[in-house]
Amino acid sequence: MFDEMAASEFPHFLATFWEEKGWSTSVTENDDGTYLVGGDKDNGKRGLIGVRPDTDTEIGASEVEDFAAFCDKKGVDVRVMATRGRFTTGARSAADAGNVHLLDPNELASSVREEGAEGLVEQYTGSDDGSLLDNVPSPPGGVPSGIPVVPIVVAVVVILAAVFAGGTVLSFVPFVGGGGGGDAGPSFTAFSMAAGENTTATAEWDARVQDEIQTANNTYQPNDGETFVVVQLNVTAGDSQVVVRNPNFALSVNGTNYGHQRFENASQQFRQKLSAVTAAPGESGRMLVVFSVPEDFDGATLVERPDGPGLRFERADLTFDVE
Repeated sequence: MFDEMAASEFPHFLATFWEEKGWSTSVTENDDGTYLVGGDKDNGKRGLIGVRPDTDTEIGASEVEDFAAFCDKKGVDVRVMATRGRFTTGARSAADAGNVHLLDPNELASSVREEGAEGLVEQYTGSDDGSLLDNVPSPPGGVPSGIPVVPIVVAVVVILAAVFAGGTVLSFVPFVGGGGGGDAGPSFTAFSMAAGENTTATAEWDARVQDEIQTANNTYQPNDGETFVVVQLNVTAGDSQVVVRNPNFALSVNGTNYGHQRFENASQQFRQKLSAVTAAPGESGRMLVVFSVPEDFDGATLVERPDGPGLRFERADLTFDVE
């Protein structure tokens, strides 16, 4: 049964199930114990699963309506809400109106059986009881794939807003192919739930890991057991002026979202490299964002926070403005 699955494993199971259908997925945990499984397809489709993993959860109409409104705003094609608890009758009516697919344990069990995905049950529960996951309906087009993580020294942990019961929601930067740039090491990706027509600027970006950062005044080193991840951004405004700041970003590593690193006694030159980009229509600007994260990681995802301008990320081989 699904109640045999750990709550923290439930969203990862859903992500894996979607990956097998050709999606790239990422799993983000919110501070209230809910999760978001976001994804992207090569054909441009965007998918999002709002997950309440607790078995005693009851999801009502208002939560489904909030989720549907968020998906409308962000241009999400495949909308799914999943729980190991239950949906009310009102929630199901709201889901029909908002084009949201609802997955409770019974529906999940049916989907798993139909798709022959019983092996995932063993992977995420340690059980050979295929009834647990046997019916997770696959959304039209599939689901997004995972995002690699990169090490970074962290000053602040950023908790991205939950889709459920909070009024605020998560805004990601467009999913762009993975890879770690020219050097071997952790892979990096960027992800956005912003609809293409809502993006205000294009951000070419690159990322790398550094053991220290040297400036005119100081040499900065991460905390013990951590490393810096330096992100270089070249931002080009679209049809209107855009302002992009360090606090607009988080770095997702192993399910935790890290905020940008702040530096004491930084030289004016270094502060300028970290300062916000203000670009008029068609103009460009450069900026650095530095994170500090645990050393042991396989990859990282650059995430635009809800207060960001709505960027479209393009991975590029950039020259970094810091040693």
